[in-house]
Amino acid sequence: MTRMTQRNGLVLGNSFEAMVQRAQKGQVFLRKGRGFSLSELKKAGLDVVAAKRMHLMIDPRRHTIYDFNVDKLSKLAIENRAILKKPVATEKAGSVDEEAEKVEAVEAAE
Repeated sequence: MTRMTQRNGLVLGNSFEAMVQRAQKGQVFLRKGRGFSLSELKKAGLDVVAAKRMHLMIDPRRHTIYDFNVDKLSKLAIENRAILKKPVATEKAGSVDEEAEKVEAVEAAE
């Protein structure tokens, strides 16, 4: 299983394919599915936005939860946990920090 990475170190999910079960004459076979179900993403601790950032295919029509798919998603989520939880620097966040410093200065003066 090969893994692709971006410049920022995010491990992409192109090589992670969802597997589904199909039955034929009483036997169960695995085949490549269209994508991971929303239930599998939720059980693995991922949301749709994070899954799309990792280039994972999502199949909203599926409602099944397969443990082998959840295990794949969990491993991928653990590898990318630090990158996905990284706060985004915005101007608004900077202004909040400035306001917090002003509040601390006022409290220190009192």
